Amino acid sequence: MALPVISTEPPITPPTQPPYKTMPAPLGARIYVSVQGDWWDVIAMKVYGFKRGNEALMYRIIEANYHLRDISLFPAGIAVIIPKIESQTEILLVPWKVALLIP
Repeated sequence: MALPVISTEPPITPPTQPPYKTMPAPLGARIYVSVQGDWWDVIAMKVYGFKRGNEALMYRIIEANYHLRDISLFPAGIAVIIPKIESQTEILLVPWKVALLIP
């Protein structure tokens, strides 16, 4: 019969700080909490809409979250600042002309 091993080291406690720094959101910005497996372009599509070209807005999100720039595949629970983007209204005209209204 083997004797149980008793450790004299103190137990390991989890860190109280989140693994990533959080930054205050600028005026007009929103906060998105990441889901396991999110990528920068997926976050951009989720928050700005599933419209062609919105994945390109991921660069704006990366600029607003420079402290998170080293993450490519997000774990769950990371607060991501979503900057406000001025929306452009596209008026559908004949295929060879495009008009944009900027408010």
